Amino acid sequence: MIDPDARERQALQTAMKFMGELMAEIGWATRFNELSAEQARALAEAAIDGFQEAMAASAPKTDMEIPF
Repeated sequence: MIDPDARERQALQTAMKFMGELMAEIGWATRFNELSAEQARALAEAAIDGFQEAMAASAPKTDMEIPF
C-alpha cells in the first residue's frame, strides 16, 4: 500500500490487533520462520479480515432510499 490515507491507516491498526490476538495464541517467542503453514495462513487471513472489516465499518453510508 502506497501512501495510505487516514481510513486505511486505521484499518491497518485493526488488522494488527487481529494478528496480535492470534500471535498471543501461537506464542510471541515464535519466529515467523518457525510458523507452520497453517499458522502463517491464519496470520495472513487475520490481517486481511481485520483490514476488510475495518474498511467496511468505516465506509460512508449510502442512502438506501428507493427513488420511486
